[in-house]
Amino acid sequence: MTVGEQRLSSGFNKITVQDDPRALLPLLKSQLPHSIPLLRRLQHNLAFPSKTARLLTTFPGVEPPSGPWLAAYVDLPRGRETQMTLYSSLERESVDDDDKDPAVISTLHGPPETLALARAQLLALLSYTKSALLPGYLASLTAPSAFLIGNLHTGLMALLKQSGIYTDPETVPGIRIHRYDNPPYVKYLFRTVHSHSPSRKLDTGLPPGYRFQDRQGRMGVLPHHYALVRSRTHLPRSDETLSRIPGVAVYVDRPGEGEETPIAWVFLGLDGSLATLFVELEHRGKGIAEALSRGLMQRGMAEGGIWREVGEEGEVWVHANVLATNGASRRVLEKLGGEVGWTNTWTVVELQS
Repeated sequence: MTVGEQRLSSGFNKITVQDDPRALLPLLKSQLPHSIPLLRRLQHNLAFPSKTARLLTTFPGVEPPSGPWLAAYVDLPRGRETQMTLYSSLERESVDDDDKDPAVISTLHGPPETLALARAQLLALLSYTKSALLPGYLASLTAPSAFLIGNLHTGLMALLKQSGIYTDPETVPGIRIHRYDNPPYVKYLFRTVHSHSPSRKLDTGLPPGYRFQDRQGRMGVLPHHYALVRSRTHLPRSDETLSRIPGVAVYVDRPGEGEETPIAWVFLGLDGSLATLFVELEHRGKGIAEALSRGLMQRGMAEGGIWREVGEEGEVWVHANVLATNGASRRVLEKLGGEVGWTNTWTVVELQS
């Protein structure tokens, strides 16, 4: 365990690099569903370790303080993909009825001194990332000294603004925001059914003429389909990433033989969220998106998989992100039983000297 000094005017100055991220799993599980982006990202890294990933916390050891705390998974060499996922304990303590309205931007609640401490923790963590982790990453790059933070609670994002308001263009001193989502994404939460083994057989739920396997009995999105997947999304993922996340594909019965191309697919991303859900236009409106998503949650959250240990009890959570303005995708998630949790954003943040 490494402790770094990051002195701020608030007096908060210690960031810990956790040597044993697995030891933090019980704490993050106790914070579900609010901690789900960070928990799932950490679990994925335990299954597919990255030598450049770090788990940072604002406290030493595995026992958090009684006041607010923050933890972050950081892997800067991920480049165009999400480089940082953050969680603050204030997210769990700031739930109110307004969070169920996707038109309302989620905020953090607490006395001014509590919010000031949370802001200091966030700035200290960003400062540590810049001073201790960024130089090694930039040694072989010419990119600006900024990093992409994903699944960032809009209340935490607001702490980087002068007024504490998410939409305020004025940031706190030393921070430059290159981009963020306005309106933000809406976080949907799902409690999935328990599956006791990572069975290859899925409950179909597909209309007649559609199937989860190609003619050769192969399931999922195959490597030679990755280019097709990338061509249908504005959020590119590398072949390496796509090969390390669970995916489900749908094929349609057609005359002839030979290689088939899927007409729909969906993945569970590195953070365990429903991602890259796509159905070709001529096949929409048939319930394929819903069947795909249910099949993926059944397969991806099976016991003994990446995100659920053998014998693990309790609720199994899945999450998804969709823009508040994307009515079609929101309807799909609501048909699946998704409930609005909070709002979040993907942002590119630069700490200026």
